[in-house]
Amino acid sequence: MSKILTYAIIFFIILGAMGQKKGTHFSLSPHTVIGLSYAQTHLLDGKGTIVAVVDEGFDASHKALKLSAYRYNTRNNSGDISESVFFKDGKYSFESHGTHVAGIILGLAPQTEIIPIKVLGIGGDQAFVKALNIAASSPAHIVNISMRLSYTHKKLNPNIRDALLHLAKEGKLIVIAAGNEGLSLMENAYTKSLVELAHNPLMEGRLLLAGASSYKNGTETLAKFSNFPGNNSLQFAQSYFITAPGEQITSTVTGGGIGEKSGTSMAAPMIVGAASLLKQAFPHFKAEEITRLLLTSARSISLEGTDLPDAYFGAGIVNLRAALEQGSST
Repeated sequence: MSKILTYAIIFFIILGAMGQKKGTHFSLSPHTVIGLSYAQTHLLDGKGTIVAVVDEGFDASHKALKLSAYRYNTRNNSGDISESVFFKDGKYSFESHGTHVAGIILGLAPQTEIIPIKVLGIGGDQAFVKALNIAASSPAHIVNISMRLSYTHKKLNPNIRDALLHLAKEGKLIVIAAGNEGLSLMENAYTKSLVELAHNPLMEGRLLLAGASSYKNGTETLAKFSNFPGNNSLQFAQSYFITAPGEQITSTVTGGGIGEKSGTSMAAPMIVGAASLLKQAFPHFKAEEITRLLLTSARSISLEGTDLPDAYFGAGIVNLRAALEQGSST
């Protein structure tokens, strides 16, 4: 069986699982929520776009993951992402997280090239700095960060902040998961420092914080666990905070299968996948132009017709159709 056919079969299964009924509770497909079908009718699949995924590990042997020849970990900086990196005493560790994140991106944009960058936790904050610097020097257009860039709730280490600014200077679009405490961004030292970073002029138009939405029983809401802008950061929220489906998301997991996970970690790659399709559609657009399309086209009205408050959803929920139409008119 060809690799292309294998990818197609696995992602057909994933798409089917995303829209399935669970008991009497119907959960609308995340791809439907963000308008993926419009991109598909225009034959967009992410071809020619490159995404760096900074995470805790990846199952490189998974048949549905098309990982780049560029593979890194923060121990020795290059090329040894292999099956031996991911399996520990026959058990799976954190590797399922990065595998799931990468699969979400490829579920939206299957021809996107994924550069996996494995952060080794034993390196502390310096491991994060090294991973971000690797991403900055890579050919990636977009960087997905679905992990907390700190092992405590303290604010960003200045070295990590500087590494993120370096990413922006290199022209990368950066998407960071907003966190799962169910709190306003200003209530937590770590997320507050992300908001402060978003205000930095050097970061303008190149950083998005990802909140997670949920669609259950015909109602679209912010996921209960998702962090949100809150009233204290409203003035600027629409220029850096955007929401995408992040609850009960089906994607690839270690061992060659698929499974569900929830979190803003899952919303971030939804946004990244959408950004990848926009980059393919408008290859001359810079990071800030892709960001502007995502933010200004986002839905501020739920699928059932109610308002999505800025204090919770920021710019709104990703709307690929509106973004593509808006980009075509510029």
